[in-house]
Amino acid sequence: MVKVLRGDSTGELELSGTRSELLALGRELRSGQGEISLEKVSDPFPYSRSLSWMRCQLGSGKILISSSGDSEAVEVRGGPEALALLADNIEGFASEADQDDHLHVDYFPDHDYLAEGSGSVVVVLDEGAVD
Repeated sequence: MVKVLRGDSTGELELSGTRSELLALGRELRSGQGEISLEKVSDPFPYSRSLSWMRCQLGSGKILISSSGDSEAVEVRGGPEALALLADNIEGFASEADQDDHLHVDYFPDHDYLAEGSGSVVVVLDEGAVD
């Protein structure tokens, strides 16, 4: 099951899963709708807490990734083309990454698929993920 940890002081999110879990997440993102139950982590150090849900909403334009305050969810909202690009990046990472690699999903001006104000996400493979 995919996990999302949140650093309350920075707002940064860490998304982790096995290769097959990250590939499945890519398929979910392409659909643009639904809630994904996340695995809770009892000790999220160095992050502040573990989130319970990822909500995907189909909209238009670039993606806004957000998790605010004491919310237990991370929200991913954007148009189908932008969601497909995010899914491509996560699926490519899941297929090709080494165990110690990570993928930064951070906004910068003229980003291909992230909207200004989108939260930062670091995607990692779960330790020992060999599937």
